[in-house]
Amino acid sequence: MQIHNIIIDENQKEITKHGSLEFPLAIYSTQINKNVLGFIDWHWHEELQFCIVTKGTVSFNIEGDTVILPEGKGLFINSQQLHSAKNYKDIDSSFICFDFHPNLIYGFTGSIINIKYVRPYVGNSMVKYCILKSDTKWKSDILKDLLEIHKEYTKKNSGFELQILISILNIWNSLIKNCLILYHDDKNINDTSRLKKIINYIHNHYMEKINLKDISSQVNLSKSACCREFKKHMNCSIFEYITNYRLIVSENLLITTNESITDIAYQCGFGSASYYIEKFKLQTGVSPFVYRKKKQSISD
Repeated sequence: MQIHNIIIDENQKEITKHGSLEFPLAIYSTQINKNVLGFIDWHWHEELQFCIVTKGTVSFNIEGDTVILPEGKGLFINSQQLHSAKNYKDIDSSFICFDFHPNLIYGFTGSIINIKYVRPYVGNSMVKYCILKSDTKWKSDILKDLLEIHKEYTKKNSGFELQILISILNIWNSLIKNCLILYHDDKNINDTSRLKKIINYIHNHYMEKINLKDISSQVNLSKSACCREFKKHMNCSIFEYITNYRLIVSENLLITTNESITDIAYQCGFGSASYYIEKFKLQTGVSPFVYRKKKQSISD
């Protein structure tokens, strides 16, 4: 299964339900260029995430750090970390994505497993991610376990949930022993807090004309410092982000309403329909009208 457009809330948090309440895990096979924007846009979620590149080379960005992974390599992304992914140098690339809620590991909030082995690490701002290569045994073992999980999840033979849980516990135990670090950094926490304030402002005002002065005042930074901080962590400019978000909102309106292209353009904060069409075609390769027709034909 592939998600073609990640649904997010006003704080850039992904709201997709991964798995079920009884078994909160989902696995996706993701071909990047099939996403509506041609890349996986910025988002974060409560779930822990593992990825294995299965084709090409993927450029992941986690809280401003860029990680280039070729086929066969993997990545752990901690809970609550802003991240995105795109094809590296336009190489057609795919990866398997494993998303699961931490309570799959700890069971219930007050458990000793949660208190000692999960809570100190999940969401820790200094434990953003871990690159998984075959250069050391523990990393190689994690990659093998992830592929075995994918096999069990796909086949769904009797007892597959138990086998998956056993593998996840092995993976988590290995990460704690070899990768995860327990300490806090107030500066990093403040940086993340500012980013989320900026994103929240954009999501609440994307339909209006947004100026840099209003954004920078939200986080008590000068305009230049605000731009530097955003670019450093998000790997794109503030106004590139605004455009991408407007395009994502417009894509949803294209496939869920019958409103005109012009009305959608103005609703999403674009200055004109022609400018909207230009930006949409630049990102997707087709005009909004053609995109809507394709989606309608698939639905029919």
